[in-house]
Amino acid sequence: MKNIFARGGIEFLAVFLGIALSFYVEEWQNTNDQKNLLNKDCKNILLDVNEDINTISNVIKSNKDDLKSCNAILSNVENITSIKVDSVLLNLYSLGYPTFFGITKSYKLSYSTGRLNLYGDDVLISEISRLYDHYYERLKINSDLYDQVSLRFFDTYLNKNIGYARYGDYDKDDLEEFFSEKVFTNEVLTYRSRVGNYIRRLEETENQLKTVKNKLEKYLGYN
Repeated sequence: MKNIFARGGIEFLAVFLGIALSFYVEEWQNTNDQKNLLNKDCKNILLDVNEDINTISNVIKSNKDDLKSCNAILSNVENITSIKVDSVLLNLYSLGYPTFFGITKSYKLSYSTGRLNLYGDDVLISEISRLYDHYYERLKINSDLYDQVSLRFFDTYLNKNIGYARYGDYDKDDLEEFFSEKVFTNEVLTYRSRVGNYIRRLEETENQLKTVKNKLEKYLGYN
């Protein structure tokens, strides 16, 4: 009888261990699969980040060119007795108010699966989240503000008053009077202020992009 109980106990233990081992192997396999998928997510995010770094660098350069044009205009109209109309027009029409909107598809896809939060490195997750949930969101708000100020400056103010000058049909005396008005100087100052603020937001976002790039490359073993 004792042998029967002993044998039964051993068989029960063997079955229990087999089931437990099976669950462990399955869990290990699932975790391993998810980590492999996370690595693919990180590679895709890194591709987006690299593309955004190139794009934002160009946008920063373009906005700095706009800032230089604004400064040239303001310098030109400071002396209302010798305003160079053609130069002011050239600088005005060089303004383009370029904005930046980052690529978020890969991040949103990884975030929606839960892999990033469940299996990612805490420091890496923190930096990635700061980029997409803070810097990109704040930059989007600033891009919208920039668009609003720019459209008001160009469409509501410039095009309404001197839009005809774009086609070369203008009286220099009339434009000289327009550019000498305090209203024009204030409008350019307002626009320049928004350009300067936007450049600062862009440069902060660019720095965070480079931080995330560095963290991703280290995580993926690129360094």
